[in-house]
Amino acid sequence: MTSSENLKNPHHFNVFAAACPSRKLLNDVTRRWSILVLAALLDGSLRFGQIREKVDGISDRMLSATLSALAEDRLIVKDDAAGTYSLTEPGRQIARQSLDLFDSLYRALDEIVDRRPMGDGAVSSDDGVMSDGAVASESKAA
Repeated sequence: MTSSENLKNPHHFNVFAAACPSRKLLNDVTRRWSILVLAALLDGSLRFGQIREKVDGISDRMLSATLSALAEDRLIVKDDAAGTYSLTEPGRQIARQSLDLFDSLYRALDEIVDRRPMGDGAVSSDDGVMSDGAVASESKAA
């Protein structure tokens, strides 16, 4: 069976086909900021500024564009009265899966960093990681 014949897909979408709507959704979700915003909202509804603080490095303009795209895709909703954003059920499903991807990235980095020769420009296993595993913020390090 090829990856395009995935048995878990009873909907007959084909992400490998350029015209399939699943391709647009894949592009929207896998943008760097989108996947981070979705994951940030897993803990519950957040205001714009709270999302910006949680997703270190995102500009107001990029966060606004990302939130608009995710709302258009119906992965998040905005409660105008409370000024908060939250995940829809499809958004929650995708966000949960992103945690598995992040875990895979961390495991891969453990191997990559351990095998990388140290020297100019080399990344150590401590770079950007605090003792509790949270990513260190350069802007807050000063």
